[in-house]
Amino acid sequence: MITHVKRVGWTAVLAVLVLVAVACGDDEPAETQATQAATTTAPAPTTTEAEMVETTAAAPTTAEAEMVETTAAAEPTDIRLRLSWIADPGFMGLYEAVEQGFFDDENLNVTIEHGGPNVPNSTQVVAGGAADIGVTDPFSLALAMSEGADFVVFGVRMQSDPTGIGSLCDNPINSPADIAGKKIAGGTTDGFLIDALLVANGLEPGTYELIPAGWDMSPVVDGTVDGMLIWVNSHPLPLNAQGICNVSWTFSEMGLPAYQDLFFTTTEFMENNREAIVGFLRANIRGWEYAFNDPAHAIDLVMNTWGGVDIGLVLEDQFPIHEAQIPLMTSPLTEEKGLFWFDLDQIQNIQNGYVLTATGLESVPDAADVYDISILESAYDGCGSSLLDC
Repeated sequence: MITHVKRVGWTAVLAVLVLVAVACGDDEPAETQATQAATTTAPAPTTTEAEMVETTAAAPTTAEAEMVETTAAAEPTDIRLRLSWIADPGFMGLYEAVEQGFFDDENLNVTIEHGGPNVPNSTQVVAGGAADIGVTDPFSLALAMSEGADFVVFGVRMQSDPTGIGSLCDNPINSPADIAGKKIAGGTTDGFLIDALLVANGLEPGTYELIPAGWDMSPVVDGTVDGMLIWVNSHPLPLNAQGICNVSWTFSEMGLPAYQDLFFTTTEFMENNREAIVGFLRANIRGWEYAFNDPAHAIDLVMNTWGGVDIGLVLEDQFPIHEAQIPLMTSPLTEEKGLFWFDLDQIQNIQNGYVLTATGLESVPDAADVYDISILESAYDGCGSSLLDC
């Protein structure tokens, strides 16, 4: 197209010269007229000459050349993402970001690796250099940083922590005070969380027996334990399906609010790849908005593209899990500003309460030194509270 436009320009110039020669011929000296006549009646250029003219006409300007060179040199940025859990609806927005090409739009090549119950925390993986971005919880982040890790958080998926305690209706745990003297099932490190809940409510920590258990709530059903540390948007669903009466309360509802699923990276990676991080967050948010609009498609990705079927997930269970996570991912703040936003004052309160109590640390860094809100500001710049159609 550029060559075509330039060649038309050369033809127009020659036509103008001919018209000028004809119009002015009677007033020009004979020598000049002869020269112009020779110019207008000259034979067509040879193939070599024509190629030279075309090549000259098509030559890009300096700015065009720089643009072409820059575009050709813009290789995708590789990002290795380590998740905190197995493939489930909690990551369906990421799967849609891949499926819909949102990461491609940002010139990113994102590799996703899942976590699980028996693998290192993503803080260890990122700190060790085996991943660039991770997903974790506030107290794991604080513990890793207390041991020398240098992290920065740039987005929060869950506005309210779904961690809670589940029990049966005929032996309910309805408040932190009900935990005393009970057998509570959970992971080997979950005592930190339970103690934090008790201390936050002015109660004595360690007044319960922690029983190691797996993911499902069968120990609660068979009476082996009185309650279990759970995620309220997923663990109780099988019991509900079987008609087993159960109750569950989040830690937030019991006086220990927190964010969950923090997206973080190292300070060094952030400094060297800030625009890529902005693009990653923007694509991730677009993926979640897409998943909210079409959860059936997103859940199909969970099951059939990202391994949900292979690990035994039941399709029918994934829809209520997603429905239950929507109020956990949204808040008045996200309604105003968009998904993945966080409030620095709230972060500071969480660190001063939940994090210090759960970890036993004497101090934690100020929220503003760890949580970088400018990445969200850049991702949403000019788009209001939605990125999908911006």
